[in-house]
Amino acid sequence: MSTVQSDPVLLKPTVPVLKWAGGKGQLLPHLIPLFPPSFARYHEPFLGGGAVFFYLAPARDVPAYLSDMNPDLIIFYRVLRDRTEEFIDAVRSLAEMYEQADEAGRKALYYSWRNADRSPDFSTWSPLQRAVRFYFLNKTAYNGLYRTNRRGHFNVPWGRYARPALFIPDALRRAARVLQHYAQRLAVTPFEEALALAQAGDFVYLDPPYVPRSSTAKFTAYTKDGFGEEDQRRLAALCRTLDRRGVLFMLSNSDTPLVWSLYRTFHVRRVWARRNISARGASRGPVTELVIRNYV
Repeated sequence: MSTVQSDPVLLKPTVPVLKWAGGKGQLLPHLIPLFPPSFARYHEPFLGGGAVFFYLAPARDVPAYLSDMNPDLIIFYRVLRDRTEEFIDAVRSLAEMYEQADEAGRKALYYSWRNADRSPDFSTWSPLQRAVRFYFLNKTAYNGLYRTNRRGHFNVPWGRYARPALFIPDALRRAARVLQHYAQRLAVTPFEEALALAQAGDFVYLDPPYVPRSSTAKFTAYTKDGFGEEDQRRLAALCRTLDRRGVLFMLSNSDTPLVWSLYRTFHVRRVWARRNISARGASRGPVTELVIRNYV
C-alpha cells in the first residue's frame, strides 16, 4: 500500500472513537504479543468499538474485512469513512447544543434522540442522521452500553456525564482515514457469511458477546435477537472449520466451563481484564478472560 508512507496517520495504530462496553482497548497489551507474526488479510466479524482493527491494520499494513450484526454501528463507520466532514459538522452542532444546556436540558435532549427509534418517521432518517444519533448516544448513554429491547429499540438510560467527549474532530478524522485506507468491507453480515471470505494465511479476530459468567451477569441484548449458547456453539464449530482451511484465528471470551469445553482442542490462555459492564462500580474489578488461538 504505497500511500502509507506519504500519510503519517497510517503509520501508527489509531485510538477508537467509540466507547464500547467490553471493548478490547484495555486488553490490547495482552493481545499484541499473541497476534501472529504475519498474515495476508485481516477479518473481524464482531467489530464493535474496533480497538483491535484500529491497532492492527495500521501496525501490519493489511487490508481488513469488517462486519457486525448491529446495522447502526456499520452505518456509523460508513458515514465516518465516506462523509467525514459532513459528519463532523453535524456532531459539532449537536455537541454545542448539549454542552450549553443545563442538566435538565441535557437529559431531555438525550431522551429525544434515544427515543427517536420509537417513531414511524425513524425509517426515513438518512444514514448521516442515524450515524450522528448513534455517536451521540454512544457518548452520552450510561456506561457506553449499546443495548436494545426485543423491538430493536435502544433502551440504555442517560449517562449524566459532566464532560462527555463528544466533539473530537482530530480523532474522528484519524479514524476516518484508517477506515478509508484499510477497510475493504464494512457489512451487516452474520459471522458465518462474513468469514466465508477468509482464506488460508488470513487472520481472524473474534470478539463475540461473552458467555455469561453467572445467572445475574447476562448481557446478550446487543442486538434484538441476542447471542445465546447455541450461537456460541455455532461459532466454535466455525472456528474448527477455519482451522481446517488454514485460517489463523484468535478469539476472546469469558473464563467459563462452557468456553473451555468448546475450545479445548485449541491453545487457551487466561488473561486478566477489567469488567466494565456491571451497574455496580464496586464489581467492576479485574476478572479472568480467555484468549483462544489455533496457532502458537
